[in-house]
Amino acid sequence: MSVLIAWVCAAAAAAALVALRLSSRRAAALRLRLDSEIEARCAAEQRHAECERRFETVFESLPECMKLHGEDGVIRTMNPVGLAMVDADCPAQVVGESVYRFIAPEYQDRYRALTAAVFRGETCSMEFRLLGLKGSERSIETHVVPARDHRGQVIAAMALTRDVTKVQDAEDRARRHLSELARMARIASMGEMASGIAHELNQPLTAIATYAGAGLRKLESSGTGSPEAIALLNDISAQARRAGQIIRNIRGLVSRSEPSTTAVDVNDVVRTVVGLVEPEAKQQGIVVRTDLDAAASLVCARRIEIEQVLFNLLKNAIEAMSESGGADRHVTVSTRRLDRKQVDVSVRDSGPGIPAPDLARVFGPFYTTKADGMGMGLSISRSIIEAHHSQLSVQPNADRGVTFRFTLPTARVSALKVAA
Repeated sequence: MSVLIAWVCAAAAAAALVALRLSSRRAAALRLRLDSEIEARCAAEQRHAECERRFETVFESLPECMKLHGEDGVIRTMNPVGLAMVDADCPAQVVGESVYRFIAPEYQDRYRALTAAVFRGETCSMEFRLLGLKGSERSIETHVVPARDHRGQVIAAMALTRDVTKVQDAEDRARRHLSELARMARIASMGEMASGIAHELNQPLTAIATYAGAGLRKLESSGTGSPEAIALLNDISAQARRAGQIIRNIRGLVSRSEPSTTAVDVNDVVRTVVGLVEPEAKQQGIVVRTDLDAAASLVCARRIEIEQVLFNLLKNAIEAMSESGGADRHVTVSTRRLDRKQVDVSVRDSGPGIPAPDLARVFGPFYTTKADGMGMGLSISRSIIEAHHSQLSVQPNADRGVTFRFTLPTARVSALKVAA
């Protein structure tokens, strides 16, 4: 009996030993498999972290705006270039905000349609006007693609955006420049035609003045003319001479010859230009006044160019007042001797004035408030005055309208400079 018990115990011990060895092998295999899975997971996490670092580097260093937003338009992230584009000082000013806060109202419906298409899996592009947090406006072009998760589901819209404001401005300037060149060519042709017409008109006007003068002399010498007839012939002769002078001024304005700087009576220049614009002003019910300083007579200038400047300023004033309506519409041209070296010339109107934001832009090329305006008159006038070593300025009047002002050097001082 004892032998049997001993044999059973030995057998049980052997079985337990075998079971323990098998369990150890399974545990070792399990540990090996776990270690392998942990190693593989760590490697995957490292690769994922490396991808994230690379994406972060690309995201931060892109020279264009990149952002992610949801289907509702809420911005999830935006790179530094994008933050600068919307005038944001930090991501907190943008992240969590709606993308539509930065899109001009007239483009929002189109962008909503674009977002819906992207979340359907499409790739889309569009141009729109971007509104910055600090009031800036930009023309931008954006390319939007769907961002997907590991299951292929679209989870965000990823937009790559670039500022095309300068490109569009350059294209607009080029188009305007070509348009204005074509228009200037037409004006030059019309100027040549006007010069020819002026030449032809000058001959009959000279004949009218001559015949009127001859008739006047004959009546005066014979003593048979009535005072009324003599007065009429005097008026005919004077008006013919005045018309001839206007024609000569027009020919001078369109002349291709290089004008020379000479001693010019600035008051006479003012009277000449006023005579040119007065008929139009009267038709519009506008009074043109002059306030001329007798001491401000001779200046050193190119007469035709100063006439052109005054003509532009008076025409602009008359057109502005004719469009605005109202009573007591007038424009005053004044001259003042400032000192031995300078004479001040000003054109003051009682028109609607110029809005404060536009005062700094009125002398820029192509700037105009008129539908058919070229926007070149004031720019050319400013260049002419700068060539006379002065500045053409504008300032609003205390009551209404604006005053344009420039100075010219006196003839005596300029002559001394030339001689030196």
